[in-house]
Amino acid sequence: MMPSGKGISVSIQPLQYADIPACARITSSAFSVDPHTIVKQLGWMPYDMYAISRSGFLDTLHKKNYVYVKAVDDETGEIVGHAGWAFRGLDQALVPWSGPKDEKPAVEGREQGQGQGENDGTMSDDKKDGGEGKENSIDRLHALEDADMQYWLSNIVPADTPCMFIVGLIVSPSHQSRGVGGALIRHGNAIADDLGLPIWVHSSHQAYEAYKKFGFETVRELDIDLDEYAPRGPKEGEVVMGAKDSGRWGRYVIRYMKRIPKKPSN
Repeated sequence: MMPSGKGISVSIQPLQYADIPACARITSSAFSVDPHTIVKQLGWMPYDMYAISRSGFLDTLHKKNYVYVKAVDDETGEIVGHAGWAFRGLDQALVPWSGPKDEKPAVEGREQGQGQGENDGTMSDDKKDGGEGKENSIDRLHALEDADMQYWLSNIVPADTPCMFIVGLIVSPSHQSRGVGGALIRHGNAIADDLGLPIWVHSSHQAYEAYKKFGFETVRELDIDLDEYAPRGPKEGEVVMGAKDSGRWGRYVIRYMKRIPKKPSN
């Protein structure tokens, strides 16, 4: 379903354990139409974004240096987005942690200990089709991005200054461009302003304009030529950056952004 573009009214509420399946599905759906993620899935072993998202929530939802919320459509009661912020260097008593109020579910089978980037053990079709050696290009892409993120964390983000990080801000594809993302960003910005904290975010190519609109400024960029790393070109119907009939995945820019807290008007 394509987003209608018509704005909706949403309520921002604390995320509960019972909300994790719906939020993980939103994450999986959003990343399934992201060319950058699609290309990274062309490696030897694809990874399960639903399982990664679910595992991440289960690992951190109870921690009091994280705040997670959901955006709920006021008309339908449907969860249409979610966001999370991590707090670093701040007295834990000052973190506006509020939840979850329900019981943590039991972790099942292979999801125990499953973390970022792990896979379900199923070999990709591209590997089956004779892509030996091609996974090395995806490994190089992962290594490039990991090294760049570590540089950002170690050399750009001040180690001795309390701050917030956006650890995830996802809107259901069917509800994008309808004000949901803005509502989630404003919620985090209000917390940051109240505490006098800067916010850092590792922004996707697509989210850049939204963050810029709400006061974030770019401090570093990683410009990736997806075709340099992809083991094959895009197939018919796969989402690409730029012209869809170009036969190329296109360029994807990751932006590291920072927002300075606004001072109280009084």
